[in-house]
Amino acid sequence: MKFLIPSIILLILSGLGIFFIFKINNSTQINNSIPSPTPVPTQIPTQIPTITITPTATSTAKITTTPIATPTSKITITPTASPTAKIKNTTPTITPKLTPIPTVVSNILNFKTTDDSFSIDYSSSRKLYQDTESSGNRYTFYNSAGNFAVHVAKSGTWAWTNPDRNFSQNLIVSGQNTYRYDISTQTIVDLQSSTKNYTIQCVHNGKESLKTECEKFIDSFQLL
Repeated sequence: MKFLIPSIILLILSGLGIFFIFKINNSTQINNSIPSPTPVPTQIPTQIPTITITPTATSTAKITTTPIATPTSKITITPTASPTAKIKNTTPTITPKLTPIPTVVSNILNFKTTDDSFSIDYSSSRKLYQDTESSGNRYTFYNSAGNFAVHVAKSGTWAWTNPDRNFSQNLIVSGQNTYRYDISTQTIVDLQSSTKNYTIQCVHNGKESLKTECEKFIDSFQLL
């Protein structure tokens, strides 16, 4: 009995040891039968190429522009009857000569001349000057905004040249047929009596107020 109990214990321990040794051997065999996984290589992106823009060489030559020379002479626009007709303005420079004070009617003045047989109304804002030109007498009704004038020539001559002067009934002044010429800066009306040729000229420079005044100026013209 003294050795029986230790022997039993030893047998039990030996049995447990054999059991654990057998189990450990089986685990090792299972692990050795499973192949190791092959590692998947990580894909590394290649470097994005850098786009380099090479500037085009610029020309070293200096470009110069030559401005168009401006004329030194003063350009005067003269009436033109048609694109193919050249009209020459023969009106010389005005030499002011003060005339006698005309009769005042409100702010409208009336001028009358027995020498050239006509009368006309004009605004009191204008100054009247009388002088002569190559074709005859000229009466200038001065205003800094634009001058009006009456040119008087003997029959057969005119104050200005126009090869296409044709009289019509489109505008009747003092009972006479007229020839009317309009451009952007002025209006010219020609009419005749039995002995004289008259040219009524308005330089209105395109201003509506002067155009209206011009129409009244032309309408007021009367042969005496």
